[in-house]
Amino acid sequence: MWIASVCCGQDGHVYIGAQSGSVFQGRGNEWKLIHKGDLSLPFKDMVWFGDRVYATNDYGLWEIKDGSIKPSDAPIEITNCSGNLSVGDGVMLLAGHYGAALHDGTGWTRLFSIAELERQAKQTT
Repeated sequence: MWIASVCCGQDGHVYIGAQSGSVFQGRGNEWKLIHKGDLSLPFKDMVWFGDRVYATNDYGLWEIKDGSIKPSDAPIEITNCSGNLSVGDGVMLLAGHYGAALHDGTGWTRLFSIAELERQAKQTT
């Protein structure tokens, strides 16, 4: 099994995203597998934001809280932006092949959609 992403959580744990979307939680010499993955892609990025870990790959966005992982309940127009994550200045950026979105700690704002940009470009030509 190989490692694809690592995140240090504010809960005192380190989270390791491994092959097929498997996730380990622990620190020091104490580790446990909290999710046995069955995805064709590992989690490309993992970040701590708010009170949980967010994990993403080209297929979507997941949330890890209290040792369990679940697909994010963010709207489809947000999860379509999945790919990479970045946290800074109290916000989290989600950006991928199809667009970008921002989470301010209370809600999501889509910054742009590549489909909308292409549609606008065709209208101006």
